[in-house]
Amino acid sequence: MKAYLRHLWGAVVMLIVLGALPAYSQQSRNAVYFELGGSAVVPSINYEHRLNENWYGRAGLSWVRSASDGTNATTYIVPLTASWVTRPASNHHLELGGGVTIAAGDRQDLYGDVGSGGKFSTLLATGIIGYRYQKPQGGFQFRAAFTPVVGSGVAAPWAGISFGYAW
Repeated sequence: MKAYLRHLWGAVVMLIVLGALPAYSQQSRNAVYFELGGSAVVPSINYEHRLNENWYGRAGLSWVRSASDGTNATTYIVPLTASWVTRPASNHHLELGGGVTIAAGDRQDLYGDVGSGGKFSTLLATGIIGYRYQKPQGGFQFRAAFTPVVGSGVAAPWAGISFGYAW
C-alpha cells in the first residue's frame, strides 16, 4: 500500500510542477487531450505543457475498474512523458519522446501481472515516435504515435491516437 501511495503522490507532484513551469517561448502552450492506447495503454485524459520551443511535458490519468469477480477492483494508471516536437511554426510535426507509466492499485491482470486479488504497483518505460497536428496558435490537436512499452516482464509494441485542444 505504501508503494501505491508513493507512486500516486509522485504523479500528483509532477502534474503540479508541469503546470507551474513557465514556458520559454512566446508561443506558450497548454493542451488537454483524450488518448486511446498510447503511453497509458488504456484510454486516458492528459494535460500537456510546453516547456520551451520544442519540448513538451505531459501527465495523464486513467483507471481501470473491474467488478467481474465481485471485488470492484480499481487500478490507476499515470503516464508521465517528455516529447521533442519539430518545426514549432508549422502545423505538422514529428514527435519523439519517452517517459514512464505508473500503474498501481488492485491486481487485475494488467501489464503482465497475472492473478487477481491484492495490491500492486509497477513502473513501465514507454517511447514515443509519432505525428502531431497542432497549429502554432493553438486549437484542435491530433496525435498518432508508436508507443512501445517495456517493464514488469513485458516488452510490447503499442500505439495510440489522441484528440484534444491546445491553447
